[in-house]
Amino acid sequence: MTINPHDLSELLYNLGYYVDDETGEVMVEIRPDGTTTYDKYLVAMVTTGRLITKRDENWQLKIYLPNWKCFDSMEEYCKVFPNEQQCKDYDV
Repeated sequence: MTINPHDLSELLYNLGYYVDDETGEVMVEIRPDGTTTYDKYLVAMVTTGRLITKRDENWQLKIYLPNWKCFDSMEEYCKVFPNEQQCKDYDV
């Protein structure tokens, strides 16, 4: 079963990870110089496809939740996550 990005975000937050609300970036911490740190668990989630990587404007590799803010409607969301309870209850 696929987990939606918002539930995954909540689980990661409960495990002590920081998730940026605006971008969906996931990290262990933000260093005083503004750079971020990651751990082996996040790298493992990238290699299994649960998280994605993108480069920022400074060409630094970052880790993100996929599909963080890409759904404009409940219909779009339910096409990707049809087994979610809210989609089963949603009147299409």
